[in-house]
Amino acid sequence: MMIKSVHISRFKLLRDVTIHFSVDPERPLTVIRGENGSGKTSLLYAMLWGLYGMAGLTKVANIEAPRLTSTFCRAGSPVAVEVEIVFSHTDDMGTNSEFRLRRMVLETPQVEGPPRRSQDSLTLARLTPEGDKLVPAAEAWVERLVPLRLSELFFTNGDDIQKFISGRVYSHERQAKVHQAIRELLGIDQLTTAVGDLKNVHGGLKRRVSAESGKDAEELEEQCEALRQQITEQEQLRTATEGRKKSMETQQHEWERELAQLRGIGDLDELNAQISTLKGRIQACRAREDAALADMKSAFKGQPLSRAFTAAGLANGQAKLEELADRRVIPNTSLKVLQDRLEEEECICGSDLHPGTALRDHVVQLLEEQREHSDMAQRLTELRYSAAAFDLAAADVDAFAAKRQATLADYTAARDDLNRADVELKQAESKRSRIDDARVRTLTDELAAVGKKIAAGVLELGRIAERIAQYERQLEEREQELSKVTQKNRANQDLIIKRDVAEELRELAERVQRRLEDEYVKKVSTRLQEIFLSIVGAEPDAHLGVFKGVSITDKFDIVVESQNGTNLDTDYELNGASQRALTLAFIWSLMEVAAITAPRLIDTPLGMVSGGVKQRMVNTITHPPTGDEPPYQVILLLTRSEIMEVGDLLQQHAGAFTTISCSKDYPTDLVYDWLGEDSEQAEVRACACTHEQSCRICARHIDNAHGLAFQDIEVTV
Repeated sequence: MMIKSVHISRFKLLRDVTIHFSVDPERPLTVIRGENGSGKTSLLYAMLWGLYGMAGLTKVANIEAPRLTSTFCRAGSPVAVEVEIVFSHTDDMGTNSEFRLRRMVLETPQVEGPPRRSQDSLTLARLTPEGDKLVPAAEAWVERLVPLRLSELFFTNGDDIQKFISGRVYSHERQAKVHQAIRELLGIDQLTTAVGDLKNVHGGLKRRVSAESGKDAEELEEQCEALRQQITEQEQLRTATEGRKKSMETQQHEWERELAQLRGIGDLDELNAQISTLKGRIQACRAREDAALADMKSAFKGQPLSRAFTAAGLANGQAKLEELADRRVIPNTSLKVLQDRLEEEECICGSDLHPGTALRDHVVQLLEEQREHSDMAQRLTELRYSAAAFDLAAADVDAFAAKRQATLADYTAARDDLNRADVELKQAESKRSRIDDARVRTLTDELAAVGKKIAAGVLELGRIAERIAQYERQLEEREQELSKVTQKNRANQDLIIKRDVAEELRELAERVQRRLEDEYVKKVSTRLQEIFLSIVGAEPDAHLGVFKGVSITDKFDIVVESQNGTNLDTDYELNGASQRALTLAFIWSLMEVAAITAPRLIDTPLGMVSGGVKQRMVNTITHPPTGDEPPYQVILLLTRSEIMEVGDLLQQHAGAFTTISCSKDYPTDLVYDWLGEDSEQAEVRACACTHEQSCRICARHIDNAHGLAFQDIEVTV
């Protein structure tokens, strides 16, 4: 989607404003210049309303019923508000079409309270040589192109741009924003929908197979479904519990940071550092504990343990079997010999064994006696060979003892270290709590309370994990029983094949979903680091540098690593310019990897940015695409001060310029009264002046300081 133009009618002070945007891939930048109060934010809001209606405004304005009309409008007089956006879009077949989107509403200001507003109307038309052709389901069409939940990626202002990295947003909310943006822009949600559909199909086929396999199978399927529901409920409970835990951890982090910022009170700094180190030691000890327990569990499942317990008995039994073999009791071969002699009718000694002879009757009697003992002899023979194949080497027996001793030593050492660290932590926290400062004591109490709640949350998560594991074991057992019953009752083979195919497709789709998400996150993370380090001018291996790298964690948090290996706090350890650089780097890297062609409009993005960082930032977010990069469109709403130092870059990359001014600024800031003294209300007007020009509409008293070339005309758009 590339926006070509927008016309705004009677939205706030934008009474009749038209702005054209650059769609030239070689000059993707559109610059809209405007000072504070000139209507830049109103322009942003108007475009959000045009695309999304009131939902787009309430999301950024944080109020339920934002007013669309100007406060100059008379109460009781209806005002027709309209926004028209012309844009182009290339579909999946490569066909590029032009569209006109128009949203209209009638709003009547009131003396008190919110204005009355009619139901707005939205129309979308495809522009063709034969005329406009209406597109049905306009809202859904727009939502597919630029989803409302991702609108802050496409349309944002400089103050809100840090939502993806700011610690002032709870960590789980911030992570959810990053995760959702990645899933949406990379199309992973569509695959998730497909996985859900395959799960439904698979479930339906399983129920049909069970229904045809009899009552037992149907009951087992109901039990399996109940267990799956319990697992789902527990997973939802785990998600909610993790969310509460993360919120408490965020609050804990805030309080710890506040406590750490207190200065000049005893040895608070030293205690804070000691407590931080001890917490790290405790985490490391717990990790060592878990590793030792895992090793012990593995050892208890191995052959060395079995041999250690059964070695004596096995050796005794093997000796007895060898004794039987030495006595030729086993293997039992006499039975075969007697059978062969009877068939030959001649004894091994040469005697006659024809039927009717006394010797033959004697051999038959011997054969019957041997048959009575043959089964036992056969089993003993097999057991002897099995025992001989079973290695009873002393080294294997000793292996378990050695493994047990080493693992137990590791576990004991980890427990001892943990206990010592825990005692030291309690002592340090006790010292900190005794510092005679009211706020410090309050924070200490709050940290202790929230620490207990977090610990309770950890325990609850452990219980939930145990319940999920228990339900999963039960589910596996029921599914195995169900499979046996289904096979026994010979359910419809065609249904069974369909069920198995659906299950294989579901598993394949889930594996593809996980793999794509992992690969895309790595690509975005890699590109994010490249862009951010380029903007801030950092070298990862620089000896005295600050930034070493940036990455997206498996929990979808954007973290910045310092040269000494610690993670920097994005609120307190990154300056304003670096914060904006980090967020812009994330948005740009995500757009590049997703190959999304969509507008990126940012209101006043260069606040708190200057010098080389400012130039590198503008160059990064406005340079034409290269190589396989998709075409894109960037719209920057800039003040004259923001334009300073980057004018040459704007001239090089911009394909369209517009300046907006508001009549209310005359005579304080504006030089000319272009609306006239008889006007009853202020309004915003646009002119075609570039960042290097001014005219009778936009000329301001400060223009000489910016070296602008004045044109003694009204350069209308």
